[in-house]
Amino acid sequence: MVIGGGHKPSSRSMIRDEKDMTRTLIRVALISLVASWLITGAVLLLVGDFTPEALVVPAVASTVAPLALAIPLSRRNLRLVLELNRSHQAIERLSRTDDLTQTYNRRYFTEVAERELALAGRHGYPVSLLLIDLDGFKQINDRLGHQSGDKALKACAEAIRHTIRNEDVMGRFGGDEFLILAPHSDLASAALLAQRVHEALDAARLVVGGQVVAIMASIGVVASQDKALEVDQLLREADKALYRAKKMGGHRTELAA
Repeated sequence: MVIGGGHKPSSRSMIRDEKDMTRTLIRVALISLVASWLITGAVLLLVGDFTPEALVVPAVASTVAPLALAIPLSRRNLRLVLELNRSHQAIERLSRTDDLTQTYNRRYFTEVAERELALAGRHGYPVSLLLIDLDGFKQINDRLGHQSGDKALKACAEAIRHTIRNEDVMGRFGGDEFLILAPHSDLASAALLAQRVHEALDAARLVVGGQVVAIMASIGVVASQDKALEVDQLLREADKALYRAKKMGGHRTELAA
């Protein structure tokens, strides 16, 4: 599963589009060619002259003319279709991505989480959810300004992204809060992931507004193991655990009971 973010269409999908365009172009050219030959053949039958001299010009014209017309017209139209398809992909990507951090937005993250929990329920594997809140982040905005705060948020998102697996899903919950959904991950594995997040943020000595800023986080962790939970339930349990972490001074992980 692709990690939440403003990723460009993959090179694989781009190659597939180009191949589809080429195959369509060849089909259009062949159809035009066959149609031209049929029409030329019908005309020759009506005329009734089948000498080599009479056949050369129509044969060449019926082959070259449709190809000369069909290829440029088809390529132009297919390029327009391909551009429209890429525009649609870009709009779709924007609708599911948080523009600032290039992670999934809350709405799309919830959709992905619902699908993953449904699969987990059918196949019997655990899914964990981490709710991450950056400690004292409001002070960065107040002291250094919102532009500096935005820069710090992007850097934090990037640091967190590097701690997760390809199958994990990351999203921005809102403000300075992030979510990680970890399929095939029980509570113990999720706790280890939370520790990696702490270490990644601790190591990210960010320079914001000409100042070195230390970023820490409180993390609430919950797992769906041994019980079927909906996304809203997971979020509530993770939020309770996060609240305990904050209440205990922050910069720590608390696991849901």
